[in-house]
Amino acid sequence: MRPYAAAAIFALASVVVRGGADATDRLTLEGALARLTSRQRAVLVLRFYEDLDDREIAEVLRCSPSTIRVHAARGLNRLRTTLSPSVLQKPGASL
Repeated sequence: MRPYAAAAIFALASVVVRGGADATDRLTLEGALARLTSRQRAVLVLRFYEDLDDREIAEVLRCSPSTIRVHAARGLNRLRTTLSPSVLQKPGASL
């Protein structure tokens, strides 16, 4: 899953930081995603890049949908606290 995740991080950057994501923003987001646990990162990539719902992600990762929701909530919370306010205040940014 590692090569897939690396490519998906850049795609997730464009989803999370819409309209005006420059190279610095992408690197900032990539660094923030690297600080997540592998499960949190996988859940967020599958949710925002692959557009899978909780049940589908649970099947891929072989766990329950409630576990997926916990990983997603914790991962998004960590991104919110890790990313600088300037990245989060860009037009279209929503975490």
